[in-house]
Amino acid sequence: MIVTRKRRRRSHAGRWLIPLAVLAVLAAVLAWPPSQRVIANGPLAPVWNAGANAGNVLVRPLTFAAQQQAIADRNRELRETNARLEQQRQAKADADARAQHLQQQVTALENQPQPTAIPAPRPVATPATGLAAAPGGAASAAGDKRLAATWAAMEPEKAAAVAQRLPDDVVTRVLAQMDADSAGAIMNALPASAAARISRAVAQVPATAGR
Repeated sequence: MIVTRKRRRRSHAGRWLIPLAVLAVLAAVLAWPPSQRVIANGPLAPVWNAGANAGNVLVRPLTFAAQQQAIADRNRELRETNARLEQQRQAKADADARAQHLQQQVTALENQPQPTAIPAPRPVATPATGLAAAPGGAASAAGDKRLAATWAAMEPEKAAAVAQRLPDDVVTRVLAQMDADSAGAIMNALPASAAARISRAVAQVPATAGR
């Protein structure tokens, strides 16, 4: 019995390289614009047109899907843009509402009636004492006596500090209700200019003026 061995065929790289090279050259020729014009205008024009139509048919679904994706992306961008615009419009509306509210508050404050200042009673000269007395006569004199008693009980320096904040006619009336020692102590504590003014006012008081 004779046994023969079957030899394995060795794979040749050239078996695959040659077809790949041919396909690469063919693709380059078909992709090169000058060769495309030659083929489209030459004897192979019917074949070229048929292949182009078949290619368009095959590529059309891909092109349609790409267009749909582009439309979807564009719609998404439009929705995002509209949302941003709506937020900006809402923010502007809120700002306008706040500005209008503030303007209404300002207008209401401007339209409020202003309080009317009540003028103080003007002093009136009394014939009995020659001093300037406020209307009310006896009530004003009683107030001067109480203030005179308060000043007499205070230290002269503190009483003088209070007297400097009052009108000269009030100080004159109060000093006229005090005894000479208390009034003199307060006059000594006053500044020279204020003491001079008060002295001139006191000198105008008639000698018959009672305390």
